[in-house]
Parts: sequence; structure tokens; C-alpha cells
Amino acid sequence: MKKFAAEGVGTFFLVVVIGVTTDPIAIGLILTALIYTSIHVSDSHFNPAISLAAWIRGRIERSELGIYIAGQFFGAIAGGAFVWWISKLTYGPSPDQATLPYEFIAVEVLFSFFFILLFLCMIYPSRRRRNPLYGAIAGIGLAGCYLVTIPITGAGLNPAMSSGFILFDYINNGSSYQHLPVYLLAPGVGAIIAAYTHKLLIDD
Repeated sequence: MKKFAAEGVGTFFLVVVIGVTTDPIAIGLILTALIYTSIHVSDSHFNPAISLAAWIRGRIERSELGIYIAGQFFGAIAGGAFVWWISKLTYGPSPDQATLPYEFIAVEVLFSFFFILLFLCMIYPSRRRRNPLYGAIAGIGLAGCYLVTIPITGAGLNPAMSSGFILFDYINNGSSYQHLPVYLLAPGVGAIIAAYTHKLLIDD
């Protein structure tokens, strides 16, 4: 239950920050704070793609994977509802009109791979956390990814977060649901590649 709560709360705050500001720097700073807050409870994934990669690498059990993902989707839906409530608007992530479908997919896969590999390298194995900057590096990495990707593909890289936004955008008669398959699947592909790359790079 603690892991469910930690993942839910962390994902909630990330969704709120993105929905209210879409500011990559703010997102990175909040992620950094959240990592240091809950790292000893749930490893601070806040993203189903990261949890998938951690499971592939044997860092969490299969039974835990469901708990992590359920908490993340719960937090994302709660965050999406909160953004709608306070702003009276829904945020519907979508790629730029000039972005072609294959570019959309490629950018989501590539930067999901990059961030998840960075996260895995900073968090696993746990002895790497002896460097006190591990959370800050992960936060800077996510901020950098969003500086590049938001103008091209919208705020993706996280299936739970995108689903939370798109659910309420759909309820509000938005059309961002058309992009949901890419937001769901592309980070998963990036996660699989990142997990096996991490296995090659990290001797543990």
C-alpha cells in the first residue's frame, strides 16, 4: 500500500505541474524533490514505462509491477481532474501540426529510451545513490527531454500522465484521444530498449 500511495502522490504532482505550467524546468525540479522524498518507499518511478524497465531488469517483482502502475494511473487521473478543476480547462497533449506520424513515434521512443536509461543508471543498483546528486541528475534529464519534446510531440514520455490528461480532455469534448496509442505504446518500446541497454552497461 505504501508503494501504491508513493507512486500515486508523485504522479499526481507531476501531472499537476505539467497541466498548469508545461514548464520543463518546473517539471524537472518537482521530479527531483519527489525522488528524494519517496526513493526509499517505491524507487520514485511515477511512470509505467520506468516500472516496466525496472521489472525487466529484476528490480521489482511482477506482483509489485501492478501496484506501481495502478498507483501511477490513479495519481494521473486525480491530477488531471485537479488541473481541470483549478484551471477550468483541460490539457490535451498532442503533437505539433507540422510533426509527421513517424516523427511523433520516433521522438517519443527515442527520448523515453534516453530518460529511462538515465533513470535506471542513477537509481539502480542502489549503491549508486551514494552520490547525493542522483535525484537532481534525473530531474535535469527529464527537464532536458521536455525542452526538446514538448514543442514536437507535446508532454508525452509517460503513459499514465498522458492518459490522465486525455481522459478529461475527452470528457470535455477534446480530440487528443487520437494520439493516445502513441503516448501509451512508444514509451513502452523505449523502456524495453533502455532496460536491455542498462543490462549491457551496468555490471551488477
